[in-house]
Amino acid sequence: MKQPRRLVGVMNDRNRPRVEDAGDAYRHLFAAIVDQRLLPGTKLTELALVEAFGLGRRAIGTALQRLTWEKLVVFFPKRGAFVAAPDAGEARDVFAARIAIEAGTTEAVARAADPAAIAKLQDNLDQERVLRKQGHLREAIHLSGGFHVVMAELSGIRTLAEQVRLLVARTSLIVNLFDNQAGLAGWHDHHDDLIRHCAAGEVDEAVALMRAHITELQDALALDRRRPVAFDMVDVFARD
Repeated sequence: MKQPRRLVGVMNDRNRPRVEDAGDAYRHLFAAIVDQRLLPGTKLTELALVEAFGLGRRAIGTALQRLTWEKLVVFFPKRGAFVAAPDAGEARDVFAARIAIEAGTTEAVARAADPAAIAKLQDNLDQERVLRKQGHLREAIHLSGGFHVVMAELSGIRTLAEQVRLLVARTSLIVNLFDNQAGLAGWHDHHDDLIRHCAAGEVDEAVALMRAHITELQDALALDRRRPVAFDMVDVFARD
Protein backbone atom coordinates (compact mmCIF):
# COMPACT_ATOMS: atom_id res chain seq x y z
CA MET A 1 0.00 0.00 0.00
CA LYS A 2 1.28 3.46 -0.90
CA GLN A 3 2.61 5.32 2.13
CA PRO A 4 1.48 8.94 2.56
CA ARG A 5 4.21 11.51 1.94
CA ARG A 6 5.37 13.66 4.81
CA LEU A 7 3.95 17.16 4.51
CA VAL A 8 6.69 18.92 6.48
CA GLY A 9 9.33 20.21 4.09
CA VAL A 10 7.11 19.64 1.04
CA MET A 11 4.76 22.63 1.27
CA ASN A 12 6.18 26.05 0.46
CA ASP A 13 5.07 29.53 -0.60
CA ARG A 14 4.63 28.36 -4.21
CA ASN A 15 2.22 25.51 -3.56
CA ARG A 16 0.50 26.16 -0.21
CA PRO A 17 -3.07 27.53 -0.34
CA ARG A 18 -3.55 31.26 0.11
CA VAL A 19 -4.67 31.86 3.68
CA GLU A 20 -4.41 34.83 6.02
CA ASP A 21 -6.17 33.76 9.19
CA ALA A 22 -8.11 31.04 11.02
CA GLY A 23 -11.23 31.79 8.98
CA ASP A 24 -9.40 31.04 5.74
CA ALA A 25 -7.99 27.81 7.20
CA TYR A 26 -11.48 26.80 8.32
CA ARG A 27 -12.93 27.43 4.85
CA HIS A 28 -10.20 25.36 3.17
CA LEU A 29 -10.73 22.48 5.59
CA PHE A 30 -14.52 22.67 5.28
CA ALA A 31 -14.33 22.65 1.47
CA ALA A 32 -11.90 19.72 1.51
CA ILE A 33 -14.36 17.73 3.62
CA VAL A 34 -17.34 18.55 1.38
CA ASP A 35 -15.34 17.78 -1.78
CA GLN A 36 -14.15 14.47 -0.30
CA ARG A 37 -10.49 15.45 -0.42
CA LEU A 38 -10.28 15.06 3.36
CA LEU A 39 -11.59 11.63 4.14
CA PRO A 40 -13.34 10.35 7.27
CA GLY A 41 -10.92 9.24 9.96
CA THR A 42 -8.03 11.35 8.68
CA LYS A 43 -5.77 12.56 11.49
CA LEU A 44 -5.37 16.34 11.34
CA THR A 45 -1.95 16.80 12.86
CA GLU A 46 -1.30 20.33 14.02
CA LEU A 47 2.25 20.42 12.67
CA ALA A 48 1.10 19.34 9.21
CA LEU A 49 -1.64 21.96 9.11
CA VAL A 50 0.73 24.70 10.31
CA GLU A 51 2.99 23.71 7.43
CA ALA A 52 0.13 23.45 4.93
CA PHE A 53 -1.34 26.87 5.65
CA GLY A 54 1.67 28.82 6.86
CA LEU A 55 -0.25 29.88 9.98
CA GLY A 56 0.49 29.66 13.69
CA ARG A 57 -0.80 26.98 16.03
CA ARG A 58 -3.43 29.27 17.55
CA ALA A 59 -5.07 29.93 14.19
CA ILE A 60 -5.06 26.23 13.33
CA GLY A 61 -6.53 25.41 16.73
CA THR A 62 -9.32 27.94 16.22
CA ALA A 63 -10.23 26.44 12.84
CA LEU A 64 -10.27 22.91 14.28
CA GLN A 65 -12.39 24.00 17.23
CA ARG A 66 -15.05 25.37 14.91
CA LEU A 67 -15.06 22.17 12.85
CA THR A 68 -15.32 20.14 16.06
CA TRP A 69 -18.33 22.17 17.18
CA GLU A 70 -19.89 21.52 13.76
CA LYS A 71 -19.31 17.74 14.19
CA LEU A 72 -17.06 17.57 11.14
CA VAL A 73 -13.99 16.92 13.28
CA VAL A 74 -13.67 14.92 16.49
CA PHE A 75 -10.99 15.39 19.16
CA PHE A 76 -9.67 12.58 21.33
CA PRO A 77 -7.50 13.41 24.37
CA LYS A 78 -3.88 12.31 23.87
CA ARG A 79 -4.65 11.30 20.28
CA GLY A 80 -5.56 14.59 18.59
CA ALA A 81 -8.07 15.75 15.99
CA PHE A 82 -9.56 13.55 13.27
CA VAL A 83 -12.04 14.09 10.46
CA ALA A 84 -15.34 12.72 11.75
CA ALA A 85 -16.34 9.21 10.71
CA PRO A 86 -20.09 8.96 11.42
CA ASP A 87 -21.59 5.59 12.25
CA ALA A 88 -24.83 4.23 10.79
CA GLY A 89 -26.95 5.67 13.61
CA GLU A 90 -25.60 9.16 13.08
CA ALA A 91 -26.08 8.78 9.35
CA ARG A 92 -29.76 8.04 9.83
CA ASP A 93 -30.10 11.02 12.17
CA VAL A 94 -28.50 13.33 9.61
CA PHE A 95 -30.87 12.25 6.86
CA ALA A 96 -33.88 12.53 9.17
CA ALA A 97 -32.83 16.08 10.05
CA ARG A 98 -32.35 16.95 6.39
CA ILE A 99 -35.80 15.68 5.44
CA ALA A 100 -37.43 17.71 8.21
CA ILE A 101 -35.49 20.91 7.61
CA GLU A 102 -35.36 20.87 3.82
CA ALA A 103 -39.09 20.25 3.58
CA GLY A 104 -39.48 23.64 5.25
CA THR A 105 -36.91 25.50 3.18
CA THR A 106 -38.27 24.02 -0.04
CA GLU A 107 -41.81 24.99 0.93
CA ALA A 108 -40.72 28.59 1.47
CA VAL A 109 -39.03 28.81 -1.93
CA ALA A 110 -41.93 27.17 -3.77
CA ARG A 111 -44.51 29.33 -2.01
CA ALA A 112 -42.67 32.51 -3.01
CA ALA A 113 -42.00 31.29 -6.58
CA ASP A 114 -39.63 34.24 -6.98
CA PRO A 115 -38.13 34.37 -10.49
CA ALA A 116 -34.80 35.69 -9.16
CA ALA A 117 -34.54 32.77 -6.73
CA ILE A 118 -35.46 30.26 -9.44
CA ALA A 119 -32.76 31.78 -11.67
CA LYS A 120 -30.14 31.19 -8.97
CA LEU A 121 -31.15 27.55 -8.63
CA GLN A 122 -31.06 27.12 -12.40
CA ASP A 123 -27.64 28.75 -12.60
CA ASN A 124 -26.31 26.31 -10.00
CA LEU A 125 -27.66 23.37 -11.98
CA ASP A 126 -26.33 24.71 -15.30
CA GLN A 127 -22.85 25.17 -13.86
CA GLU A 128 -22.93 21.64 -12.49
CA ARG A 129 -23.86 20.22 -15.87
CA VAL A 130 -20.98 22.03 -17.55
CA LEU A 131 -18.53 20.64 -14.99
CA ARG A 132 -19.85 17.11 -15.42
CA LYS A 133 -19.48 17.33 -19.20
CA GLN A 134 -15.92 18.57 -18.74
CA GLY A 135 -15.15 15.66 -16.43
CA HIS A 136 -14.66 17.81 -13.32
CA LEU A 137 -16.56 15.45 -11.05
CA ARG A 138 -15.42 16.81 -7.68
CA GLU A 139 -16.43 20.34 -8.61
CA ALA A 140 -19.76 19.06 -9.94
CA ILE A 141 -20.35 17.15 -6.69
CA HIS A 142 -19.67 20.33 -4.74
CA LEU A 143 -22.31 22.22 -6.73
CA SER A 144 -24.75 19.32 -6.50
CA GLY A 145 -24.64 19.37 -2.72
CA GLY A 146 -24.57 23.15 -2.92
CA PHE A 147 -27.95 23.10 -4.67
CA HIS A 148 -29.52 22.19 -1.34
CA VAL A 149 -27.60 24.95 0.41
CA VAL A 150 -28.72 27.52 -2.18
CA MET A 151 -32.32 26.34 -1.83
CA ALA A 152 -32.09 26.80 1.95
CA GLU A 153 -30.51 30.23 1.63
CA LEU A 154 -33.23 31.34 -0.77
CA SER A 155 -35.86 30.38 1.79
CA GLY A 156 -34.84 33.44 3.79
CA ILE A 157 -34.67 31.37 6.99
CA ARG A 158 -31.04 31.91 7.96
CA THR A 159 -30.98 29.53 10.91
CA LEU A 160 -32.23 26.65 8.79
CA ALA A 161 -29.90 27.57 5.94
CA GLU A 162 -26.89 27.27 8.25
CA GLN A 163 -28.11 23.88 9.46
CA VAL A 164 -28.49 22.66 5.88
CA ARG A 165 -24.93 23.80 5.08
CA LEU A 166 -23.57 21.70 7.94
CA LEU A 167 -25.81 18.72 7.26
CA VAL A 168 -24.75 18.64 3.60
CA ALA A 169 -21.11 18.57 4.71
CA ARG A 170 -21.79 15.73 7.14
CA THR A 171 -23.65 13.91 4.35
CA SER A 172 -20.48 14.06 2.27
CA LEU A 173 -18.61 12.19 5.03
CA ILE A 174 -21.41 9.66 5.34
CA VAL A 175 -21.54 9.00 1.61
CA ASN A 176 -17.79 8.53 1.49
CA LEU A 177 -18.00 5.92 4.24
CA PHE A 178 -21.05 3.99 3.14
CA ASP A 179 -21.59 4.51 -0.58
CA ASN A 180 -20.41 2.36 -3.46
CA GLN A 181 -18.15 3.45 -6.30
CA ALA A 182 -20.79 5.88 -7.56
CA GLY A 183 -19.94 8.26 -4.74
CA LEU A 184 -22.12 11.37 -4.84
CA ALA A 185 -23.11 10.94 -8.46
CA GLY A 186 -26.82 10.81 -7.63
CA TRP A 187 -26.94 14.10 -5.77
CA HIS A 188 -28.12 15.96 -8.87
CA ASP A 189 -31.10 13.70 -9.61
CA HIS A 190 -34.48 15.45 -9.31
CA HIS A 191 -32.99 18.95 -9.21
CA ASP A 192 -34.59 19.83 -12.56
CA ASP A 193 -38.03 18.83 -11.32
CA LEU A 194 -37.52 20.64 -8.01
CA ILE A 195 -36.80 23.85 -9.90
CA ARG A 196 -39.85 23.34 -12.09
CA HIS A 197 -42.17 22.80 -9.12
CA CYS A 198 -40.77 25.84 -7.28
CA ALA A 199 -41.09 28.04 -10.36
CA ALA A 200 -44.73 27.01 -10.76
CA GLY A 201 -45.53 27.56 -7.09
CA GLU A 202 -46.39 23.87 -6.71
CA VAL A 203 -45.66 23.72 -3.00
CA ASP A 204 -46.92 20.22 -2.16
CA GLU A 205 -45.19 18.69 -5.17
CA ALA A 206 -41.89 20.42 -4.43
CA VAL A 207 -41.90 19.40 -0.76
CA ALA A 208 -42.84 15.79 -1.56
CA LEU A 209 -40.08 15.56 -4.17
CA MET A 210 -37.43 16.99 -1.84
CA ARG A 211 -38.37 14.45 0.83
CA ALA A 212 -38.27 11.62 -1.71
CA HIS A 213 -34.96 12.87 -3.11
CA ILE A 214 -33.20 12.87 0.28
CA THR A 215 -34.74 9.51 1.19
CA GLU A 216 -33.43 8.08 -2.06
CA LEU A 217 -29.94 9.30 -1.22
CA GLN A 218 -30.11 7.51 2.11
CA ASP A 219 -31.54 4.32 0.61
CA ALA A 220 -28.61 4.16 -1.84
CA LEU A 221 -26.15 3.79 1.04
CA ALA A 222 -24.90 0.51 2.44
CA LEU A 223 -25.17 1.35 6.13
CA ASP A 224 -24.19 -2.17 7.15
CA ARG A 225 -20.61 -1.75 5.96
CA ARG A 226 -17.92 0.90 5.67
CA ARG A 227 -15.77 1.71 2.68
CA PRO A 228 -11.98 1.74 3.28
CA VAL A 229 -10.27 5.03 2.49
CA ALA A 230 -6.76 6.24 1.70
CA PHE A 231 -5.29 9.69 2.16
CA ASP A 232 -2.37 11.96 1.26
CA MET A 233 -2.43 15.48 2.78
CA VAL A 234 0.00 16.84 0.18
CA ASP A 235 -2.52 16.11 -2.55
CA VAL A 236 -5.30 17.71 -0.52
CA PHE A 237 -3.89 21.19 -0.08
CA ALA A 238 -0.92 21.73 -2.41
CA ARG A 239 -1.62 24.10 -5.30
CA ASP A 240 -0.46 23.25 -8.82
